[in-house]
Amino acid sequence: MSLQKDVFLAAEGDAWLQRNASALEKRDWQQDAVCRKIATLTDRKLNILEIGCGEGSRLQYLADTHGHAVSGLDPSAAAVAKACERGVTAVQGTAEQLPFADRSFDVVIFGFCLYLCDDTHLFSIAREGDRVLSDQGWLLILDFDVPAPLYKPYHHRAGIQSRKMDYKTLFLWHPAYTLASYDKFHHETGRWTDSVDDWVSIACLRKMQRT
Repeated sequence: MSLQKDVFLAAEGDAWLQRNASALEKRDWQQDAVCRKIATLTDRKLNILEIGCGEGSRLQYLADTHGHAVSGLDPSAAAVAKACERGVTAVQGTAEQLPFADRSFDVVIFGFCLYLCDDTHLFSIAREGDRVLSDQGWLLILDFDVPAPLYKPYHHRAGIQSRKMDYKTLFLWHPAYTLASYDKFHHETGRWTDSVDDWVSIACLRKMQRT
């Protein structure tokens, strides 16, 4: 059985970019949940990594508007090329094996990518995210969120499934991580919804190693 990561590296990552190119051009990043949360963390300049950065427009906003140093990773070669054109340091890859040094980022963003990652990689993804995040850093997770794991066919390509779950639990079992903030909303409207299947959340976790 082939891994979903291989499908996204080979073709589906580029296909996602083509489907969403026009919507990305219209995004108001000032109103984006991730960008707004980062603006509340500190006044100092941050070194930020976004995993699942797409064509880098969120990172470009954070660099141009707030002066942060930004890096990105995405399975789509086309997206990485566009991100680099925007001045974003971006590389092609997937979340279970990050080509970055230990403790090299103040903020690590999982930008709506975990729901398509392979089950077999979830432990590796958590380990790698923790490895590259500095002590006293912040971890931001924007993704689907339901009380119990829920699998559904990925309607853009046969043979792939999406997984909705509470992704902050990948980290909060560890004593180094504290939940700083957590907000749920509808994935399209950004407002509250009583429909559990439509929940999206942004979780902000603080990493504080105890010695």
